[in-house]
Amino acid sequence: LSLLARSIDLGALVIAIGPLTNLRLLEERHPGLLAGATYVQMGGYVYAPREGYPAWENDYDFNVQVDATSAFRVLSSMTPLLVPLAVTVETALRAAHLPALSNGDPLARLIARQAEAVASDLRIAERVRPEAPNLAPDIINFQHDALAVAIALGWRDGVTIERLPLVHQLVDGLVETSVNPEGRIFEVVTAIDGARFDEFWLRTVTGTS
Repeated sequence: LSLLARSIDLGALVIAIGPLTNLRLLEERHPGLLAGATYVQMGGYVYAPREGYPAWENDYDFNVQVDATSAFRVLSSMTPLLVPLAVTVETALRAAHLPALSNGDPLARLIARQAEAVASDLRIAERVRPEAPNLAPDIINFQHDALAVAIALGWRDGVTIERLPLVHQLVDGLVETSVNPEGRIFEVVTAIDGARFDEFWLRTVTGTS
């Protein structure tokens, strides 16, 4: 928390790719500090995923709902750029990426080994794709966090960002988000070119042009 506070004071970009408990604790220790931070969040269920992608509902928004009380407090304290589940499910780490990763540097080779383990564990292509035909046939995992970080750092190739008035409520232990003219204005990523991002990610991680 002290590191977060010092970093925000120095103008650091805050990128949340997990539960928001630590940011809620930071707000309690330093009221108002988050309001002045530049902040990007992977999560926020503004719209459902497009047809052909996993038909996941609000309760599947793990980063927000795993500690909904903290998420509600943070979203009430600041207006982050939201990179929602609805767009991150259009990304993919694919089996087709493994040869390039396996021939890369130690980090790329580590990602390849982890991807092989994830493929045998999650079996997304087998379990999820039958009901989500727009997913790549050889999908291993979604690039939820990688997309959020890339957008936070300025990647905009095929990215649509809209300014939307949002209202957040705690309902039965979950955060519910709705577009409401009386809400506060949030920047929300509403569309991406998933294939273009996947190519960009692979080039970046393997260091190829």
